[in-house]
Amino acid sequence: MIFRLDRFFLDEKDIFTFLFGLFLVAVHYLKIPIEPFRFGSLVVLFLFLVITRSMKNSISFRGYVVIALFGFVFSTFLSPYGLGIYLFIASIIYSKWGRI
Repeated sequence: MIFRLDRFFLDEKDIFTFLFGLFLVAVHYLKIPIEPFRFGSLVVLFLFLVITRSMKNSISFRGYVVIALFGFVFSTFLSPYGLGIYLFIASIIYSKWGRI
C-alpha cells in the first residue's frame, strides 16, 4: 500500500511510525498507565523507527516490523539505554547479513 504525494511516498512504515508516535503523545499527555512497558524505552523505540524510516532502502518491511516487535517486547524490562544498544546491534546485524 503506497500513496504517492508529489515527490514523496507514504507507505505502511510511515503510517505505523506516525500512529505509534501519536500513541506515545496521547499516553504522555493523558497520563494513561502503560505499566508493563517503560515509557522511556518506548520513546527510544519510536526514535529508532523515525531514524530508520529515513533510510529508505536499508530495511525491508518484514525486518522493520520484527525489529520493532522485539523492541516493543524488550521495552518491558530493558532500560532505554539497553533498548538503544539492542536496536543498534540488531540494525547492524540486519544490514550486514539480512538476519535478525
